[in-house]
Order: sequence, then C-alpha cells, then structure tokens
Amino acid sequence: MKRIYGVRIAGAFMLIGISFLCFPFFGSAAEAPAVIKVGIVAPLSGPAAWAGVAIREGADLAAEEANNAGGIFLKDYNKKVKIEAIYGDSQSKPAIGVTVAEKLITKDQVHFLVGEAFHSSVTMAIMEMAPKYNIPFQSWMPVSNEISDKIKSNPKKYWNFWKGDFASDAYGKTIHDTYVYLEQKGFFKPKKKTIAFVIEETDFGRSNADVSFELMKKDGWQKVAYEVVPIGHNDFYPQLTKIRSLNPDVIVSCFTALNSGTAFIKQFRETGMTSSHMAIYYPLYPQLIQNAKEAADYLIWTPLLLNPSKIELQAKFQERFKKKYGKDINNQNGAGYDGMFGVITAFTDAGSIDPKRVVDSIAKTDYRAVLGRYKYNLDRHEIMDGIDYIPIPTAQIINGKNQIIWPPKMVFITAKS
Repeated sequence: MKRIYGVRIAGAFMLIGISFLCFPFFGSAAEAPAVIKVGIVAPLSGPAAWAGVAIREGADLAAEEANNAGGIFLKDYNKKVKIEAIYGDSQSKPAIGVTVAEKLITKDQVHFLVGEAFHSSVTMAIMEMAPKYNIPFQSWMPVSNEISDKIKSNPKKYWNFWKGDFASDAYGKTIHDTYVYLEQKGFFKPKKKTIAFVIEETDFGRSNADVSFELMKKDGWQKVAYEVVPIGHNDFYPQLTKIRSLNPDVIVSCFTALNSGTAFIKQFRETGMTSSHMAIYYPLYPQLIQNAKEAADYLIWTPLLLNPSKIELQAKFQERFKKKYGKDINNQNGAGYDGMFGVITAFTDAGSIDPKRVVDSIAKTDYRAVLGRYKYNLDRHEIMDGIDYIPIPTAQIINGKNQIIWPPKMVFITAKS
C-alpha cells in the first residue's frame, strides 16, 4: 500500500510522524543491533564546510526526534532500536570521500551509507564502491545527471545506490521555462538572444549551465561566455569586465558558496551590468540579502525551496530547529533533515536491517517532508521534481523579499500541511 508521510504528528516527531509498520520476522531480540548505524560522508572542513555542517544539523535533529520517540521498530527483532549518525569528512575531495566511506563501512560497520551528502563529484567516486559492499548507499543533495545516467546504464551494478535529490536538468528547465514565460508576458525582451555563464568548478555548476544552454539553444540562443571559477572564489571583476563588453541578454551564475554569490552580486552592480541576471542555488541562503543589501534587488533566482512564511510544514520545522540551534533554517538544514527522515522511513518500512529489504523500501519511497514530496523515478533512482513532488520555482528579490514569479501556478499559492 502506498503511504504518504508528513501529515501525521506523533510523539516527539512533531513535524512528520513515523509509522512503525510490521514486516515478516527473521530473528530475535537477543540478535538485534545495539543501534542502527548510518554513515554520512559530507564536507565538514574546507571550502564547503558550511554546507556539511548545516546538513549535519538537520540530520541530527531528525535522528534525535526518532530516538526520542523510542527509536525504529524492527519487526525482525520485535523491538525498537535507536539510530546513530557517524560522520566522515570528505573535505570536498573525491579521493578523501572514498577513504572515509571505506572507514565508515569496514571499521564502523554502518548499516547504511550516505555518500555523499553534498557534492556530486564526491558522490560519483563513492558510488563505485556500492557493488563491493552489500549495504544501501544513497546521496542526499547531489543533482548531477551523470549520477543517474550511470545507474540507468547499469541498474544491476548500482541496485543498492539511490540518488536522494532531483536531476540537474530540473534547474536547466526552470531557467529556460522562466525566460520563455517572461518573454511571452512581455516582461523580458532579448535583443540578440545571447547568454553568458559564470559558474563554479564543480559537476553541479557545469551540469546546470550545460543543460540550460542546450534547451535555450533550441530556441535560437547563443553562448558568448562560459567562465569557470573555484569554489569560494570572490574576485569576479575580470570575468564581469569581459562579459560586460559582450553585453549578453542574460547572465547565469551558479555557486554553492555564499561568499561567491555575495561577491558576484555586488560586483555585478558595481560594474554597471545591464543584463538580466539569473542565479542558481546561492540565494537560498538568507544571509545573501543581508550581505548584498540593495545589490540583491531584482535578482532572479532558483530554486526557492524554503518559504516558511507560506508553507506550514516548514514553519513547524523552523520552530523546532530554532529551539535546538537558536537560528533560522537554511536549505541544507532541510535537506539534511529530509535525508535522515528518508533513511529512518526505509528502515521502519523494512522492519529490518537486511540490505535488500531496506533497498526495496527505498524504492517504494513516498513521503512528504520539509522540502516537498519524495518519490523515486525507478529507472534512474532519483527523486522526481515538479509541483507535485519537489518544486523548482523561480523567485525574484524585491525590496529585500523573495517573491515567486514562475511557475504561474505557484505565484499565489499558500501551501498547508
């Protein structure tokens, strides 16, 4: 039976209730593990440490709430077992990510590996370990199409690897469809149909730029610049000076580091750019508007995944998160919470730590959490996107406030749980 989670409230799980379903028996209480160990590889130091730490905060909150409710009921052992998160620091480097993943599996003997929680490049290295080890593997925030392309090309090899986020082409489709909509409505009129990209040197940055341009090229657009910078880069004057001389109709920027986004927006304004500016990802940070101030006004960006003033589930999550950590939520907090909640749900539905049964539960995933509804495209082992799943809307910053401008169906929607 299909079940949608997220509308029930039970015990300490005040945002999203976990239903402890029973499945066939295979053991006894004496054989039950002391805890269910979940290994999580994330960037906890280096240029993306802020992301890894935020993911950890969300994941730890989900685990804490499950444990406060008594843990996960495993029918195989007829008892509840608590969950423990064990972290490994990838330092944003694929080789190091593989090393710490090996340690989590062989030394810590985790029952489930999240590899990786943030970077697509690290994920693509770790996923090659999945055929070697008979445990469930999952990534949380990586979106690169290359991950799911590999799974689709060899589903038997990657049967136990699941990509817990949507495809990178979702961002590309949003960029393309937003500008088509704005042009149709008369809000935007390109003079030459030219576009420039300034992106970070990651699979995330490149895949988003490449997908969006391929779609726009079909409508007659030309690419006039493709500038790539390291994660955390903050001097964009050379790139902007070059692009300003080309005067493209649209500039797309894509960074996962807040300091890069803040610097780019400020320098964009300082250099007198007049192109329409579409940003990917970094405006998710509430600090961007605080740091960039008026330079952020009129920025168009995607995806506005967090909107607690309009979405009741997110408002409840923010209240509980703030009680624990003393600060407002960001996107990584939500993704970490949702990711761990998905792991908890998989073990709960399996009623077991048996890898094949847990993987089968992952395949049947269908629950609603902080960022939306999670359900897998089974051919690609990746989460579906769209209004009915994880929405990828476009927003514009006006007077320091985010307003959804696309798709039209979401512009005036106030979602409730």
